[in-house]
Amino acid sequence: MEITRVAVVGCGTMGGGIVQTAARFGFATVGIETSTAAATAAQERIEAGLRATADRGKITQDELAQALARITITTDFAAVADADLVIEAVFEDVDLKKKVLADIDALVAPGAYIASNTSTIPLVILAAATKRPESVVGFHFFNPVPSMKLVEVIKTPVTEAANVDVLVEFAKALGKSPVVVNDVPGFIGNLLIVPYLVDAIRAFERGVADMESIDDVIKLGFNHPMGPFALSDLIGLDIVHDMAASMYEEYKDPRYQPPTLLKQYVRLGWLGRKTGRGFYTYSS
Repeated sequence: MEITRVAVVGCGTMGGGIVQTAARFGFATVGIETSTAAATAAQERIEAGLRATADRGKITQDELAQALARITITTDFAAVADADLVIEAVFEDVDLKKKVLADIDALVAPGAYIASNTSTIPLVILAAATKRPESVVGFHFFNPVPSMKLVEVIKTPVTEAANVDVLVEFAKALGKSPVVVNDVPGFIGNLLIVPYLVDAIRAFERGVADMESIDDVIKLGFNHPMGPFALSDLIGLDIVHDMAASMYEEYKDPRYQPPTLLKQYVRLGWLGRKTGRGFYTYSS
């Protein structure tokens, strides 16, 4: 089945970025949200993102208008039924994702593609919630979706190779660079980045150095564009926490256990750039 119509379930930071990107690159895209307020907020974020892309000269005003015309945000879950590809992008919660994928499975056509934007949950657990686990592919974008080139395309032992191939080509159509990954908790990116981030937080907790110094060592000593604290703020401290907790639950390896300071910041609502306060403070 050729992919021309895309549905994204969950239009938060990741899902909204996927909607924005798919519409920009020519796909009729519907985003599904749980409430009118959430749908309105998602529409505003997505439109603002596209307008900012036009302001930077990445797309013309005509291309902006065309992209905006391709987007529909709705609270009607049944809208997924007409899609050639449905991407689940809800919170990183196993039970929630399983329910959403089962609901998608019940509505979409037999030949439709089903993907999950999970970042840490083993894909096989999610695929098993459907009646066609061989058709479910992991499709892990990185934040911010519109500008980050990488997409991890994840396969389980039962995933049909043809479905993986289609999603690889779809990622390329979005201007991304896909990497095919076997199904392990955290895949490649988070398997490596989560211990790095939580180790930096623990080093700060132990008084090894202040945050700015740790970030400077990574930027100036290893030529990274940003250090672990700035990166955590960009990702979102709640997302970093949930990734670490999910991987700790799977591996039971202390390297992945969320540090106390990270838990405290999340409980305070200090989630990083998106809330104006995380490890650093950000102006409006």
